[in-house]
Amino acid sequence: MFLFSTAFFHESKLLVKLALPILFAQLALTGLGVVDTIMASKVGTNDLAAIGLGTNIMLPVFIFGTGVLLAITPLVSKANGQQKPENVRLYLIQGLWLSIPLGIASLIVLMNLSWLLKLLGLNPEVYQLTKDYLFFIAFGLPGVALYQVLRFFWEGLGKTLPTMWISFIALMLNIPLNAIFIYGFGPIEAHGAAGCGIASSLVMWSMFFIGLLYILKNSQLSRYLKPLDSVNSLEAKTKQDYKVNWQQGIKPIVSLGLPNSFALLFEVSLFSFIALFIAVLGTSVIAANQIAISFTSVAFMVPLSFAMALTVRVGYGFGQLDRIKVKNTLFTGLSWALITGLLLALISYVFRVDIVKLYSNDPEVLAVATTLIFYAALYQTFDAIQVNAAGALRGFHNTKTTMFVTFISYWVIGLGLGYIFTFTDWITQPMGVTGFWLGIVIGLTLAAILLSLKLRNVFHYHLSAK
Repeated sequence: MFLFSTAFFHESKLLVKLALPILFAQLALTGLGVVDTIMASKVGTNDLAAIGLGTNIMLPVFIFGTGVLLAITPLVSKANGQQKPENVRLYLIQGLWLSIPLGIASLIVLMNLSWLLKLLGLNPEVYQLTKDYLFFIAFGLPGVALYQVLRFFWEGLGKTLPTMWISFIALMLNIPLNAIFIYGFGPIEAHGAAGCGIASSLVMWSMFFIGLLYILKNSQLSRYLKPLDSVNSLEAKTKQDYKVNWQQGIKPIVSLGLPNSFALLFEVSLFSFIALFIAVLGTSVIAANQIAISFTSVAFMVPLSFAMALTVRVGYGFGQLDRIKVKNTLFTGLSWALITGLLLALISYVFRVDIVKLYSNDPEVLAVATTLIFYAALYQTFDAIQVNAAGALRGFHNTKTTMFVTFISYWVIGLGLGYIFTFTDWITQPMGVTGFWLGIVIGLTLAAILLSLKLRNVFHYHLSAK
């Protein structure tokens, strides 16, 4: 039985080695937002509101660029499996070129959102703090775009520890920088919540420069940035390699990355729209929904980390056109998705009351949030399977399917059917906020089935038995 075979344990070891640093990195990056929230809250309620609002506005802009550049990982992984270092280098250089307009466009968007803030009817202080926060953090987005290219490049080569260490460094840098710019220090005046934007921008650029320094100091990686004629292991070419190459370099990244971006945006926008729709249901419901989202977002990082590792392993085997290796990787990866999903579901169900009490002891909030986490327990396994199937498909350079499936599962089912369950009596009596979570359960179950079926077809198409 493969589940207890040497091949399974060997592949499991490789996946865990890739996934654990990604998990710790994601937790550290989440910690950045937690630190911002805690430190801003010490100034006042208006500052806390500005941080929450500014972060939610900035997130879709950030995710769009990240989704596009995420395509670098499977492209590099496949090129590495094909033993084509010249292609690895091509995607790195062209990714850096692509990150420049993406970063600048993100900066311009964030600097021109006054119209949106005015529509929200904020009080003058929150309006100004949010506007200043977005203005300052905008300067960091070009830096983080450049960093993402470096990160997805070395992750494509199977190196995930640098991501973890740089994320930890970023978290440690963020604390003193926040203190300086939020509260003021010496000649530097206090900026309140807007100071988080300054600190975050400095952290983003620091991540890029630390990542660049790491590559330059690592002989295995630095060769991809050096002139080709000075690297024996790469084919000697001209300086044309440093120029923009749309057809061979940027176009493949964009073609693979754009569907990634939309898939991620569909997911983020689902929870954002739910938060808006349930505003009429009262403060307790809003708080309970936020608690459930906060917990499930952290829990989701476990299967997400395995999915990102699965992208690397599948891409590498795909580049080698090794059917057996990819089959073993897929079986191992999806087995771990099932195991982690069941474990998270069990934890969510058994400890749902204790989890909610970490956030609030309000009886009304406790009752609603406990019910929502029960629904979360129902979908944890399907969520783990669908995100890992999507990660494997990304390794096969197939992202359009994920985009269409996430649109259906998140917007049509999660949002559309959820709205019907929540507010209407078309199917059943109005369920309140639990209706949206039931919609999510149905949507993620459908996504897990559709993406798994597509993954099976893609595997047989690309790696059919000879």
